[in-house]
Amino acid sequence: MPSEPHDPEPGTPVYEHDPDAPGDEAFEAGTFGHLVAGNRARMLDPRRTPVTVLGVDPVRGEFEVEVGAFEDAGARWRLALEDVSRFQFPGGSRTLAGNEARGLEQLAGRLGRDIEIPAAPEDREATLAGIARERERLRPLLLGRPELAEIGLERCVRERTGSSLAAAALQELLEAAGLASLERSLTGTYVSNPNSGEVVKGHAIVIAELGLCPYSGRAVRDEHLFTGDGTRERRRSHILLRMAFLQELAALTGLADAQLYRGIALAGPLAPRRPSSLLAATFSREVAGSHFDSPTEAALLMRRRVPVSRLFMTFLETTAMNDRYHEAEAVLIGDPESPLF
Repeated sequence: MPSEPHDPEPGTPVYEHDPDAPGDEAFEAGTFGHLVAGNRARMLDPRRTPVTVLGVDPVRGEFEVEVGAFEDAGARWRLALEDVSRFQFPGGSRTLAGNEARGLEQLAGRLGRDIEIPAAPEDREATLAGIARERERLRPLLLGRPELAEIGLERCVRERTGSSLAAAALQELLEAAGLASLERSLTGTYVSNPNSGEVVKGHAIVIAELGLCPYSGRAVRDEHLFTGDGTRERRRSHILLRMAFLQELAALTGLADAQLYRGIALAGPLAPRRPSSLLAATFSREVAGSHFDSPTEAALLMRRRVPVSRLFMTFLETTAMNDRYHEAEAVLIGDPESPLF
């Protein structure tokens, strides 16, 4: 049986927030000059997540912040210098000298270039064949765990808590393949902030090289991204194992496709959807609705049935998706041809 937590209390908010947070009029838009260690700031997300600037990395062109509240309190994020525009700072905050701020702006301009990596059809064919072989390898191992077939997706979605059985089965496979530490690094980062550092970017680039989805985004800044635990070969193995595992788990539980939702809060005009290698959605309409109901200028609520072949991670088997957040999340391989997600 899946894990059996208590149902969420009726009326319990999906996300923490501060009902007494001050209005935006007390803040000013973030600039390179605001990147002073110790400065407090707020993200320009609907709940205005508070952070503290810890410092700047002049080699990789990043600044580090520590989250001050909500589910990620205490987490540290490394963000591209140009992302300072996504924050606001209290009026009267300390600022860098003009020449220092201009230096950071110039550094961001040099490092902040975008790249495009196409997804070649022949690479996709080879990858799909590799996933099929991996499914054949995993099938008898999962059939040896008949309790997996009893996982109740509907109940897990209702309780917004994954299955300890699925998590244990995946963990055993990852450990046997020597990929457990890469799994922890990727999932922990993705759940907290996929834009922190470059571990998620490394996977996105390899997904393009596998022919699954083109990559469109920032160039690599960390010269060690594809060394050690995060080599391209290890990332390929991790992607194939995860996708094969989820497809076999879906077959065991009779899941032909996944009904998923996305809720998007808009603070301004709707920008064209940029291609995304990994795309977050949720099995829970309630979770998507919490974004839709954000106190913003406009919002969208979307629903779509997605083939299980696009699933890369879900809350069912991903421990990190059940530690702080309870979003009944699914992470999909991107599809540039889809008008929704």
